[in-house]
Amino acid sequence: MKRRARALAAPLLVVGTAALADAPLVSETADVIGADSCQVEAAATRARARGQGPLHGYDMLGSCGLHGHSQLAFGFSGDRGDGTVSRSARIFDKITLVAPEAGRTGLGLRIGLGADQLPDDSWHPEGLEVLGLMTREIAPALLLHVNLGHLYERSAHTGKTVWSIGIETAADTTLAADAFGDDRSRPWLSAGIGHRFGRGFSANASFAVQFERPRVRQLSLGAKIEF
Repeated sequence: MKRRARALAAPLLVVGTAALADAPLVSETADVIGADSCQVEAAATRARARGQGPLHGYDMLGSCGLHGHSQLAFGFSGDRGDGTVSRSARIFDKITLVAPEAGRTGLGLRIGLGADQLPDDSWHPEGLEVLGLMTREIAPALLLHVNLGHLYERSAHTGKTVWSIGIETAADTTLAADAFGDDRSRPWLSAGIGHRFGRGFSANASFAVQFERPRVRQLSLGAKIEF
């Protein structure tokens, strides 16, 4: 991958790693979908840093609820810029330890594995993540989510602390805002809107900014179907 594309791709991996909750929320929630229920999410992204060309990406995530308050998911994503393409895949299991309810804080745990394919290279294992999850209703129809965990990156032979704080409204039209990142780079800020149209279909849009130099901006448009 060329240096310019790699400089953009690294921040985008933060978004992709984090964006496993129901968009436009970036932070992961402590609850899971019901057993024998499934959902598929898809998103298209466009990112750009000042003085550089755009990086286009896509992300798909399918998940199903399992008995025992668990949710198993598999995701696939890719980025294209300067004529080069990189891909990544991930699998994770999310477990609710304490179900979030009115007046009670929900707690959960997410464990995930990832693999990458860089240009002119084969697939190889890349990341191992363990993430603690917290969800609490802080006002009527307003939820707070906090994530804190560790991500080990095989290619860099190092680990980093990952975190996220998000709020969202609980309604058919959802507003969400997040701050997230890790201990090795400047944070991201994200804001978005989503709407449920019925029959299990919803759509969303979000905009994220990372405060690195040069500053990276990313626009995302997505949809989800539940069945």
